[in-house]
Amino acid sequence: MLKVDRDTALECDVVIVGSGAGGGVVAGVLAQAGRSVVVLERGPNAGSRDMTQVEGDMLSSLYLDGGLLMTKSGSMPILAGSCLGGGTVINYTTSLPLPERTRAQWDRHSGLSLFSSPRFAESLERVNRRLNVGTRWTTPGMRDQLLERGCHALGWHVDVMPRNVTDCLEGLECGFCGYGCRHGAKNSTDRTYLKDAAAAGTRMVVHCDVGRVITERGRATGVVGTVHSPAGKPYKLTVRARAVVLAAGAIHTPAILKRSGLSNKNIGRWLRLHPATAVMGVFPERVEPWSGSIQSRYSDQYADLHDGYGAKFETAPAHFALAASAFGWESARQFKRDVARLSHLSLCGVLLRDRDAGRVAVGRDGRPRVHYELSHYDVAHVRTALRGAAQVLAAAGASEIFTLHTPPVRVRPGERAWLDRFAAAADSRGYRYCRMSYIAFHQMASATMGADRTRSVVGETGETYEIRDLYVADGSAFPTSSGVNPMITIMAIADHVARGVDERW
Repeated sequence: MLKVDRDTALECDVVIVGSGAGGGVVAGVLAQAGRSVVVLERGPNAGSRDMTQVEGDMLSSLYLDGGLLMTKSGSMPILAGSCLGGGTVINYTTSLPLPERTRAQWDRHSGLSLFSSPRFAESLERVNRRLNVGTRWTTPGMRDQLLERGCHALGWHVDVMPRNVTDCLEGLECGFCGYGCRHGAKNSTDRTYLKDAAAAGTRMVVHCDVGRVITERGRATGVVGTVHSPAGKPYKLTVRARAVVLAAGAIHTPAILKRSGLSNKNIGRWLRLHPATAVMGVFPERVEPWSGSIQSRYSDQYADLHDGYGAKFETAPAHFALAASAFGWESARQFKRDVARLSHLSLCGVLLRDRDAGRVAVGRDGRPRVHYELSHYDVAHVRTALRGAAQVLAAAGASEIFTLHTPPVRVRPGERAWLDRFAAAADSRGYRYCRMSYIAFHQMASATMGADRTRSVVGETGETYEIRDLYVADGSAFPTSSGVNPMITIMAIADHVARGVDERW
């Protein structure tokens, strides 16, 4: 780790902004190819000993804006990593491949032939191999057992979740994996690609906030940023390079592009967020939804409601702060009751593949502003999926079911016409504009890849249409939303971009 304690200037072949699923892979690939690489990370270098698994501590140290980033309307929190390793450090180890149908759909949408190509398949395979993706360590905790039980009872699809782990202790502390794996079982980029990069001589700087890309005569020649010392003192860092790769995530990558003077109208324009909500179930047995394997089962029963768009059913660990912030408000007494019985709650999470887009703008202070509201099309899929999630919990044996509306919809399965009453009550409350809790765990498609420069920001190589030698290698480049947890797809795109940069020289 390079210490910056004065205004500093560096030179290298490639400077990479971001160290997560995109930047980490680019660094590892290019460094091993013999390129001189500098990686700039906005967050800290958090080692295993720093991972206390205390919610407040970990949110403030590992998450973007301390886990407090919101859409401009305040209707949706946005959770993203901000540490060395980025989102791969806090990711739930979910390592789903991009479905064949979506790959073909992306090629049609973008006008490219990349995503269905053998080259992209090879990138996916390399990523899976380096991360040891598989289903060996997938013993279901109680949350996932209930999801599996409910789907089996209904005759619905359910499958084992592939995970990027090695020698995972599973039930011991795996439910805390969203706050970092202090046992070293999660194959995040800080333990894989960045380790490869460091071994090849890559220099890494943390606490570095990149302001803009340096451009000269239509090409990128470096970046300028500010490094904040442990005491909070700012130092200017200038990195000169033959190529610049932005992998700062789908919120900050478009912001950097805009601050750097790029004028492409598509920058920030097609943002997707995979809005996630859930239906809660109260069970007679003790569930302890914060414990067990973090995510080991999923269902695609509702994943294709129309043209490949719909919702995936997954569980997630429900720790106190996250659960309490998501619960709808009815009264102080009811809120206390819901929180008090957290150990007997489980959830069927609804992860929406959103068709319609929001946008990332830049405020007068230079910081990104996220504008996003659910469209009527996407709301219709949430509505259908909530009904399905309620059926899963009921089939698993829930004695009570409630939504994350304000106030919550509450029903008891088995009572007369309970499902129709559930759906009618949910409709009466609505699904938009703060009427129900959502969280955006995945951000993508804010600097899209495509063949048409009037509708895209980067071409097939990841290079921007406006500025030569300036590349995007993160989820920003997605043509649309992926419909699956995006880590593996981001890493495959990054592998593809990195190899293209290397081959170009």
